[in-house]
Amino acid sequence: MSAHKSVKDLPEDGEKFDIKKVSKLLGMLFSVGILTTIACAVIFLNQEWRATMAYSWLFAFIFFFTLALGGLFWTLLHNATNSGWGVAVRRLMENLGLMLPWLFVFALPFVVIPDVRGALWEWMGERREMISEAEDYAASHLETETAEWEEKVREARARFSEVRSGIESGMAKATPGEKAFLQEKLDAETAAFDALKSEDAAPTVESIKAHHMKESNVLLYNKGGFLNMGFWFFRFIAYFVILTLLIRFLRGLSVRQDADGDEKRTMLARRMSCGFLPLFAVVTTFAVIDWLMCLDYTWFSTMWGVYLFAGSALSSMAVLVLVLTYLRNLGYLRDVVTEEHYHIMGKLMHAFVIFWAYISFSQYFLIWYANITEETRFFLMRNTGHWNTVSILLVVCHFFIPFLALLQKRVKTTPRLLCAVSLWMIAMHIIDMYWIVIPERGPSLGAGVVVPGAIFFDVLAFTAVGALLAYIFLRSLGKDSLYPCRDPRLEESINLMN
Repeated sequence: MSAHKSVKDLPEDGEKFDIKKVSKLLGMLFSVGILTTIACAVIFLNQEWRATMAYSWLFAFIFFFTLALGGLFWTLLHNATNSGWGVAVRRLMENLGLMLPWLFVFALPFVVIPDVRGALWEWMGERREMISEAEDYAASHLETETAEWEEKVREARARFSEVRSGIESGMAKATPGEKAFLQEKLDAETAAFDALKSEDAAPTVESIKAHHMKESNVLLYNKGGFLNMGFWFFRFIAYFVILTLLIRFLRGLSVRQDADGDEKRTMLARRMSCGFLPLFAVVTTFAVIDWLMCLDYTWFSTMWGVYLFAGSALSSMAVLVLVLTYLRNLGYLRDVVTEEHYHIMGKLMHAFVIFWAYISFSQYFLIWYANITEETRFFLMRNTGHWNTVSILLVVCHFFIPFLALLQKRVKTTPRLLCAVSLWMIAMHIIDMYWIVIPERGPSLGAGVVVPGAIFFDVLAFTAVGALLAYIFLRSLGKDSLYPCRDPRLEESINLMN
């Protein structure tokens, strides 16, 4: 058993990452990121390539977005559960979550380029066309429908007068019980006639337009309260604002505690994180519904948010393992992080490998068993042709192989082996995100199953977003201590045993 460590033996202000040690790497990442981003911008400017590039950019964006989401999730979970083991690595979780504000910059093509939005989310174009057609129809048919309504009112008035006369004459000879029955019938006829001739029943441009929209596309019409451009833009901005506020608030508490050592900041972070977790779940769910599920607005799954969350948590933990090992190889965190931390991180990865498989199978099983056309389309597309090979690959390589590997304690406690598994899981997450986004491109663009040459755009977009985010992430490591140096549970963390 190793000797007990004391925080007094650690540097008072923690460890600062010297970015000069990685200046060449930073220079390379920046150069590659800028050049590939310029190349992507040139492609976006080309009308012929824009729609194809839109899917490539969404694939790259959503992959790195899920990694940053995972960083925020682990930060929230660590604080909410008052975790002791994770204090030593919590600052890395925060740094990963801090990529969320930067990801808004990479999401700007979706906001500022209408053709990109239209290529990805077809409901936008269909809704615009549906509204335009309905307005034209309403304008041209208002007089006709008004005349038909007036004729219907005249006929109803004549019929009502006849019915009323018959009822009133019948009341003279009726018994008290029959009179009550006839009076109820007269009241009902009167109410029906009044409703028909009222101004509210008269056809208007809006009522004709609404009826035409419902007739032309009832599903899109019924989802109009959610799938409309004004609300979509509001949600888009709100997602980033809320997530940015969450991570910056928690990061602010953590960094300020480095300066004053106030234990109240730990308790405040704990209380706030307990409240933030449900908000995080709602925002995350609606974000992936907006950006991924609505690639086909006719398809839906109640497990979609959980499915994306499972992959996000798993892949982000894999990234944290790699970053932690990289820093230790540079000489940092060696007195703070031990094999015990790797052991717990490996166990968490193992848990989320199982959780991802459980959610994936549950979603597939429920949709396939129900056999509803609108739901099975998603899997029919991905179980056909070469996409079926990718589906089988995900089943085997995203679950069975890492599941068996992480069963072994030696893998979880050996940094080199755990890094190998982490690289594997990140590769599988890339394939998973590709499997979600890219199959929608061919049918949407009318190019069959696969768009020829589009793989080049996919690699280019992934490199552009990845290189620049890696550059920003590495630079962010040098701003503050690599671990919360005055957290009250730091000593517990550096003496971790499990």
